[in-house]
Amino acid sequence: MGAYYSVARFLTSGCFAALTGWEVRGRERIPRHGGLIVASNHISFWDPPFIGSALPREMHFLAKEELFRTLGLGPLIRGLNAIPIRRGVADMSGLSRAMATLKRGEALLMFPEGSRMRDGELHPARPGVGMMAVHADVPVVPCYISGSNRPRRWLMRRARVRIWFGPAYHWRDLAGEDATLPPGRALYQRVGEAVMREVAVLKTGQETSASRGAA
Repeated sequence: MGAYYSVARFLTSGCFAALTGWEVRGRERIPRHGGLIVASNHISFWDPPFIGSALPREMHFLAKEELFRTLGLGPLIRGLNAIPIRRGVADMSGLSRAMATLKRGEALLMFPEGSRMRDGELHPARPGVGMMAVHADVPVVPCYISGSNRPRRWLMRRARVRIWFGPAYHWRDLAGEDATLPPGRALYQRVGEAVMREVAVLKTGQETSASRGAA
């Protein structure tokens, strides 16, 4: 882990733990070496720093190109391994950089739904996460985050940020019988849909755990 990233992760994880009393489960499920996609739901712009701070290894992530033109923010997120990507178009340059990151044996955070879901609910996956997993031939770790979209509540300790990681799955196991499909949108979509099913399992687990804790 790079020195700058390591220090930033240490400081932010300590701050998040102190400010939110967050709950992180499944860190032991994260492969420590080799290319890896962490695929999470997306409900807040706080999600990348929360998840990155919770992960036990250095992470890269895709960020919309406009953020890199923001004074002060651009150099900060670039130093934290952000990869610029243009939204609304097939940005092959950004995707190629992300693919190269995976093939170098590094970890990439992706949001299968494609963008923030302000209603806090899970939505269908887009084919991007499946495409990356298939072509880079790397495992996918599902992740479910909750509470990050309510900063006023977690700052006042009236809500809790929870981040749960599931086990790592090879894309062929996620695709099941559809793994024999040729590389293309149909296969990528099947993988993405399977990832979101695993995210939904984590969501159900969180909700069950929270209801038991409140009882």
